[in-house]
Amino acid sequence: MRYRLLTLLVATLLIAACGQQQSVRSGSPVTPVFAFTEAVVGPNRIALGLVRNGSPVNDPGAKIHLRFFDLNDTSSPVKIETDAVYYGQGLPAAIYVAYPTFDRAGNWGIEVQTTLSGQSEPNVARLRLEVKERSEVPNVGDRAISVKTPTVRDVPDPSRLSSGRVEDLSMYQISLDEALQNGKPTALLFATPAFCRTAVCAPSLSVMQQLQKIYGDRINFIHVEVFRYPFRESFEAQTAVFQKLSQEGRAPRPEERNVGLSDPMIAWGLQSEPWLYLIDANGVIVARYEGGITREEMTPALENLIAGKPPQDGR
Repeated sequence: MRYRLLTLLVATLLIAACGQQQSVRSGSPVTPVFAFTEAVVGPNRIALGLVRNGSPVNDPGAKIHLRFFDLNDTSSPVKIETDAVYYGQGLPAAIYVAYPTFDRAGNWGIEVQTTLSGQSEPNVARLRLEVKERSEVPNVGDRAISVKTPTVRDVPDPSRLSSGRVEDLSMYQISLDEALQNGKPTALLFATPAFCRTAVCAPSLSVMQQLQKIYGDRINFIHVEVFRYPFRESFEAQTAVFQKLSQEGRAPRPEERNVGLSDPMIAWGLQSEPWLYLIDANGVIVARYEGGITREEMTPALENLIAGKPPQDGR
């Protein structure tokens, strides 16, 4: 468990290092870090992790208040103000999630007020966030990319469907291209249980398998493995590319970006894991979740998906 916690901590800190600048009030024992890779104009899922004394924090009683500032608009001091909700149930480290909608691209500031259980005064940190005009991967409002995904009909050996131990075949019954035509909404999870760099793929897959048992007659549930079979060899090939890029201090070339990835991952342009997409009955993406998910967050989202409402309604 401690290894998984450290894996997640390293992953979130690596994400934070890519473009995140922060300043924390002197003496503050809590540091917020971004647990997502991009923010865009429109609705967003902003997930934060907390680090204290070098370790991730998992405090269900923590109070996280966020204030968002458009740094290009000095006429309005606070553009968005909201609380972040705790979602750490079953995850190796907690995330605290808010759902702001950004009205324009550019540099934004986030003031994070964190009050842990037992504290009387909040710690205050300020983060800088780049909001992009458009996402680099499929986003809310886009049509889902129709692609064939492996099913038990095409791949009778379960060990070739997922890098994890496959005991539940419920998420390998229908291909995505078929699901987009059958009049039901779809929950599409890209995850690699055995080779997850963020340590949250297996818990996220478990959550969706549990929810499939409840909503499987009304929603298509599909799991797509991140890596191409044989999974270990593909993971090791990608790792070798990452190491080479790190040594050479450069970005990947086009032919290096997709080394080891499965065909659906390449078709959707995804480079990290896990990703969950909720797609309505018309084939339009209505929500996306990068990183770990919990049953507590997803249950109302799926209820709204079935009802034809925005998944974050009422949050």
